[in-house]
Amino acid sequence: MDNDGLAAQPAPKPAPVSAADTPIAEAKPEPKGHGGGKPPKKRANTWLYVAIVAVVLAAAGGGAFYFATNMKLPDQVKAGPSEEAAGPLKGYATGSIAHLVTYADRRTVADVPFVDRDRKPVKLSDFKGQVVVLNVWATWCAPCRFEMPTLANLQRDYAGKGVKVLPLSVDEEPKFNDVKSFIDVQEPLEVYVDTKFEAPTKLQVQGMPATLIIDKQGRAVARLDGEATWDTPEVKALIDKLLAE
Repeated sequence: MDNDGLAAQPAPKPAPVSAADTPIAEAKPEPKGHGGGKPPKKRANTWLYVAIVAVVLAAAGGGAFYFATNMKLPDQVKAGPSEEAAGPLKGYATGSIAHLVTYADRRTVADVPFVDRDRKPVKLSDFKGQVVVLNVWATWCAPCRFEMPTLANLQRDYAGKGVKVLPLSVDEEPKFNDVKSFIDVQEPLEVYVDTKFEAPTKLQVQGMPATLIIDKQGRAVARLDGEATWDTPEVKALIDKLLAE
């Protein structure tokens, strides 16, 4: 008999499923206000996001970028708006400072307070009238320490020419002597410390090192997040342009 003549057979009954074979249902989110004694998952993952972002920055050629460990981070690290070199200075973002962000419109800089090696109060506005290379760093930041000799070379090359290379440490008070010991072998750089950790917030710095280039009127013209080599011809070309204004 051909297939058309076969009688329809009932479908076999499924084998019984044991509890061990039953897939585990996804946990439903708990209602608001009920923490169950556990921190929210996205808080637990904050530093995972930080680590991923740091690795990406390094792989992108921007140098290692150390997030400030004692800053108050959001629940989840979110990528900010991407910025690229813009305006009349964008041509200077090349070579060792290829990841320099230049601004189309120069920006007001917060008048950050700090102290010098003798704990004398100093403000950023005290250096108005000079081209300022403001480098925010910390002793626990390895890339900061690596690039410091090149900042010292830059200051040496512009001694007496209206350029201030200002390494601003954000180390806490117990590390004050460590900052002095490190900078003392980076002549002619001078010791400046923000023991109150105000600069990262006021300058919107989320990690170290971070460097702002400030013109003689006290306005930010460019910013570089991450490690760089600062005693190169391309850096000096930018400094010379600002000095000539």
